[in-house]
Amino acid sequence: MANNLEGDLRSRTLVRTYTAMGPSLSPLSSLRQAAGELYWSRHVLWHLFKRDFVVGFRQKLLGYLWIVLVPLIGIASFVFMYSTGILNPGDIGYPYPVFVFIGTTLWAIFITAMGNVANGLIGNTDLVMRTNIPKIGFAVTGLAPLCYSIIVGFVVLAIVMMTVRVLPSPWAMLYPVAMLPIIVLGVGMGLILSVVGVIARDVTGMVTTLINLVMYVTPVIYETKFAHPLLQFIVRWNPLTYLVDTPRSLFVLGRVPDPLAFTLSTLFAFVVFWIGMHTFYIIKDKVSERL
Repeated sequence: MANNLEGDLRSRTLVRTYTAMGPSLSPLSSLRQAAGELYWSRHVLWHLFKRDFVVGFRQKLLGYLWIVLVPLIGIASFVFMYSTGILNPGDIGYPYPVFVFIGTTLWAIFITAMGNVANGLIGNTDLVMRTNIPKIGFAVTGLAPLCYSIIVGFVVLAIVMMTVRVLPSPWAMLYPVAMLPIIVLGVGMGLILSVVGVIARDVTGMVTTLINLVMYVTPVIYETKFAHPLLQFIVRWNPLTYLVDTPRSLFVLGRVPDPLAFTLSTLFAFVVFWIGMHTFYIIKDKVSERL
């Protein structure tokens, strides 16, 4: 009886075999494998995602008031410099607090998406080493704080709009769709850094520092209209210029300043995401060795 039970259990046990020479992956097969792994581990990933999301609402000294104050404090210095004449953002056509809040919010979403996905494996080292959860899952659960930031951003944006007495355009309902490409770009870059950063820990910090410098040639806190031809060339070919300015203009003014440039920047974001996914699956097997 015991032998029969043992044999039955063995017949039902899933045996997974690892070989030195696995099948080669194409960019398309990487996407298919990611979709399959995320679907297979969807229940545990949902619990991890929910855990990280709820953490954003806990441990706040001033409770929900602090959630609203943090984004406002973030733009306070720029609004102060604008009001004193130190900062000249250019002719933006609507109140500066709205301009700078939406710009810094979109930039923060980009940086958060990239940073949290990049640190998804390192931040869950124990789970990566001790469980069979697909590694791509830890990158996805890192987006929980991003969802938290987006929700808080919408609430605070409504407060800012009511304070300065500005109504959103009828096209404001497309704002979440227009911000999707900048999230995709951040996730794609984060996927590359998540595996490269485990092997070379200083790469993530270097890339983050360089990206923060790019903010000054992106219309986040002012209109990027430089007299220097080199700076203007960088602004023109910077895809983040259009991924930041288009959602903001659509929300407030109801127009897309440069539809062709925004379309090309969106395609660039999805190409980076595709490359990031493929790079992740090429290098991910080296992660466990370096953690």
